[in-house]
Amino acid sequence: MAIQGGKGRASVTTSTGEPRLASEVTVFLKNMYDLNLSIIQDLRPILEKQQGIDLRLYFILHTVDQGTVNPGAIAQAIRLPNSLVTKHLDQLAQKSLLERSIDPSDSRRVLVKLTAKGRQVMDSADAVLAAQVGKRLAKVSPKQRSEFLATLVALANENGGA
Repeated sequence: MAIQGGKGRASVTTSTGEPRLASEVTVFLKNMYDLNLSIIQDLRPILEKQQGIDLRLYFILHTVDQGTVNPGAIAQAIRLPNSLVTKHLDQLAQKSLLERSIDPSDSRRVLVKLTAKGRQVMDSADAVLAAQVGKRLAKVSPKQRSEFLATLVALANENGGA
């Protein structure tokens, strides 16, 4: 077996040059984990200090901004349990970043929307993330970046093969 490209970044092959799926999976998972962890470690202190939020709260703000306005749908969109989303929505409401209201068409449902402060925090966080993550993405050509992002979206939307 050979790893071409160093540090587990490229293809994993057998002595005949054929890819070994188990090895490729290991390289893929290890590097995705490492990338995720390093991005979180870079961004967490900046987001917490400048905007008072973490990445989960940031993703919830974006989900609401994109039109997902009830807690159950938010939980599905970001793949977190309803109870945890409710806790995060409480945090965002306490920070005055979103507000809740009763759905006028169904009084059993709660709707959430961003406040002006929530939009400002989200937009400021967007700028921070663009600058920080943009440095990493700039290390590859625009064509590679486009292909990588398209592949990443396709894999993330696979829903575990279901």
